[in-house]
Amino acid sequence: MHRQWRLRCLVAVIAVLTLGTGQAWAAAGTLWQSDFTNAGFATFRSTPWNNVGASAPVLVTSTVAAPEKAARFTVPGGGTRSEIEPDVANFVEGDEFWFASTFTLPASFPAAETSWQVLGQWKNADTGSPPLEIKVGRGSVILDGGYGYPGGPAGSKYWTTTLGPAVTTTATTLVLHVKFSSNPSVGYVDAWLNGTPVLTGYHPVAGTLYPSSKKTKASASQAKAQKEALDRTPQPKDTPKEPAASTDTLVKPSTTSSQYSYWKMGMYRDPAITSTAVYDLESARMGTSYAAVQ
Repeated sequence: MHRQWRLRCLVAVIAVLTLGTGQAWAAAGTLWQSDFTNAGFATFRSTPWNNVGASAPVLVTSTVAAPEKAARFTVPGGGTRSEIEPDVANFVEGDEFWFASTFTLPASFPAAETSWQVLGQWKNADTGSPPLEIKVGRGSVILDGGYGYPGGPAGSKYWTTTLGPAVTTTATTLVLHVKFSSNPSVGYVDAWLNGTPVLTGYHPVAGTLYPSSKKTKASASQAKAQKEALDRTPQPKDTPKEPAASTDTLVKPSTTSSQYSYWKMGMYRDPAITSTAVYDLESARMGTSYAAVQ
């Protein structure tokens, strides 16, 4: 189902939600929230294809805010993904939103893992790794993207920045403010970790959306040139190796239009990892200001 019509008309409204106590509260600029305690997974799309080598998340009693509910994700060694998609609109050129997620990593979580473990992503419409994603690894919470930028060689526009330490047993709240654009001089990201600003006005080299692209069959000489360029490009460590196209495909990015992105959360990890990862998503929100997602 096409996503564009959803929520677009709600940007300027007040989100009014009813809590379990029967009392209603209103948060100006809050466009969506998970509300696991009262709604379960009702505020998310049904996307069973997001479970590969792992089961769908389940509701549990929060370990840090009982009796509230949280969503628990479990990906065993060799598994790839257990993810869910908020029922919100796609993000297109010029959009600007704030996103908050509060999660708890148990003591057993492999936070020091050196390969890639993605907890959230703003996924491009095409194949390949996204313009923006949140990872936990090497003891840190990491924001990166750009590896799947259309047009080669793969990895040439990869970027990464560490936001702070990955802590266990206590809740972590991450807020991102994203201006979506395929123009890197326009698209930017701000980030707060547990209320502290850790990134301000950051312009990813690949933008915060990917440009639209056209794919055609490469000639033998073009394929050879692309293969040689790929071999010369240092491949970034600890990131999904998902090129936008094979070297025998010619990809021409658009200079006038961009792809849309959509929001995913949960766990997506390297299937070569042998440990099991379990973590709880306490809550998630989307809004038109920092205050609206707090």
